[in-house]
Amino acid sequence: MILRATERDMYKLMDYKETCLIRAGICIGGACICTVLLACRGLSWEPLYLVILLSGTAFFLFREAIEANDRIMQTKDCYMELESDCLVVRQPQKKEHYEACRIFFDEIEKIVEGSKGGEAEFYVVIRRMKDQDRKSFILFDDTEKETRIFQVRSFGYKKEEFQKLYRKLRWEVPGRVRIFGTRKQSAWFRKKKGNGWKVLLAAVCLYGIPKAFLLLL
Repeated sequence: MILRATERDMYKLMDYKETCLIRAGICIGGACICTVLLACRGLSWEPLYLVILLSGTAFFLFREAIEANDRIMQTKDCYMELESDCLVVRQPQKKEHYEACRIFFDEIEKIVEGSKGGEAEFYVVIRRMKDQDRKSFILFDDTEKETRIFQVRSFGYKKEEFQKLYRKLRWEVPGRVRIFGTRKQSAWFRKKKGNGWKVLLAAVCLYGIPKAFLLLL
């Protein structure tokens, strides 16, 4: 069984990148208009506030677009495969860097489910053994890492397909392997908590607190 990022996943990332760039352009345009108003009407808190808010939003959107572009480039060469006796993974680790592993089922000590930022993941821990006896390995680019733990991330794959591969892995490993997690991986399918109210509150505070201070002067 093998997983690769589909063209649909790539197009979704490309659409997200384009949406971020368009919104960033709109924010920059709004900031420019507010800057012109400041120059024509003199120093005023409302236009200055909008310049700060729109410029900050544009910066955030540009950063999101850059990260999405990096993910597109990196995910193209990544895959996850269950062979008859081992798990093979190649995935992005940092910008322009990759990590990979080949972990044999009979050398696994435990498997631990996890979820970070709404993304499904699990950890594979290799048993302690002498280096000359161990067949499994973990690489960072082309250099072997001195670690027994490999984090398998679901980025670039559909959660349902990732779950299917994970369940097959649990079925294939020997019975002595300890597995920490839920029966249906419920944490992987929880809805992300919305942060919209936090952004709105920050925007209100950014406007209201300095405005109140100016009125008291």
